[in-house]
Amino acid sequence: MVELYLKAVNESNDLYMIEGLVPPMAVTAFAMAALSQSIVMPGGTIHVTQELNFLELVKVGDTINCSSIISRKQDRGGLHIMNVDVEVTNQNLEKVLKGRVGFILPDQPPVDKKA
Repeated sequence: MVELYLKAVNESNDLYMIEGLVPPMAVTAFAMAALSQSIVMPGGTIHVTQELNFLELVKVGDTINCSSIISRKQDRGGLHIMNVDVEVTNQNLEKVLKGRVGFILPDQPPVDKKA
């Protein structure tokens, strides 16, 4: 996965290639992929904010786990604001990334119960 990420972003820094460190944004990409598999977003959802704190280095071969929780939901007019807190830990249960992602979700059309 790391090699594919490095190739996709055209990264060749020795820290990643020789030292075996995982780029922090690759960890973020993993977390966002995990989030997208656990929360269904309606069409028209906009990713508007992202605050990330990288707490520890991740090395190739580490096992990382991502957890998330909806921390805020707010309605404003026809839009719905949602924040999701994200946390990534390594195999030693040390936090390696902690952050918050914000989304604006559109109103959903009413469901036709006759169909």
